[in-house]
Amino acid sequence: MTTTQEAGGGTTAPAGPAFTPVTGRLRATPIDPVDEIAVISETEVVVRKTVRDDDPYLEGHYPEFTVYPGAFIIESVFDAVLRLVRAHRGERTFVEPAEISSVRFTTALRPGDTLQVRCVCQAGHDDAGNDTVRVVAHCTNGEAKAALVKMAFRVLPAEEPTGSGAA
Repeated sequence: MTTTQEAGGGTTAPAGPAFTPVTGRLRATPIDPVDEIAVISETEVVVRKTVRDDDPYLEGHYPEFTVYPGAFIIESVFDAVLRLVRAHRGERTFVEPAEISSVRFTTALRPGDTLQVRCVCQAGHDDAGNDTVRVVAHCTNGEAKAALVKMAFRVLPAEEPTGSGAA
C-alpha cells in the first residue's frame, strides 16, 4: 500500500503513488504550480496542486464564479516535466516548451479542488537533433477529468557552474 504525504506535513492516507512535498520554486512565477510530486518512473510523473481561495491569482478571474486559470494547468504540466527530467538528468538540466499540440479543458477547478496531473512522457529528438520530451498529461479533480494536455518540450543541456576557478 502506498501513501500520500501532504504538503503541510504529517498525515498520510491510502492512495496511488507516494508523493513528496514540494519546497522552493524552480523559477520566479506568480504561483507555486505544484504542491506535491511523485516521480513514478523515467517516463511518468504525477503532481498535485490544491486550489486555494486565498491565493492572489484567483482574484478577478471570474469574480462571481472563481475558477483556476487554464494557463496554470499548463504551468503545472511544465513543472511536472521539468522535475521529471531533473530527477533523471540532474538539477541543472532545463526544459522549455516547444509545442502545445492539443489542450482540452473539460471541468472547472474551484477553490478547495485538487488538480492532479499525470504526465506520460516519451523521449525523442526534433529535426535539429535536440533532445525532446513529448507529453500526454491527464489532469483530474478526483474522478472528474479537468483537462487533457499534449505538449512537447526541448531538453536544454545542464549548464556548467560559474566561478569554478578554472582558468
